[in-house]
Amino acid sequence: MRPLIILSSYHHKNTEKIANVIAKVIDTQVNTPEDVVPEEILEYDLIGFGSGIYDGKNHSNLLELAERLPAADGRKTVIFSTVGAVMIER
Repeated sequence: MRPLIILSSYHHKNTEKIANVIAKVIDTQVNTPEDVVPEEILEYDLIGFGSGIYDGKNHSNLLELAERLPAADGRKTVIFSTVGAVMIER
C-alpha cells in the first residue's frame, strides 16, 4: 500500500497533530495541497485529506486541490477534520 496524506492546518494546528500521528502509523509523510501534483495522485492507493474547519467547511486550498484531481477509481480515501467550537451552557 502506498499512502498519501494531504493537510491544510494553520490556526492552532490541531489537525496537523492528528495527521502526524496517522502518518507515523501508516509510514508516510504529510504534504500540503501546494506540494501535490494532481497527476501524481494516481500513484497512491490510499489518500487522506485533512483540514481544520474554517467558516463551516474545509480549508479552501484543500477544496481547490480536490477540484483539480483526476478520477482515482478504486483508491481508498479518508477525510479527517478538527474544529474549535465554543460550548455555551444554558
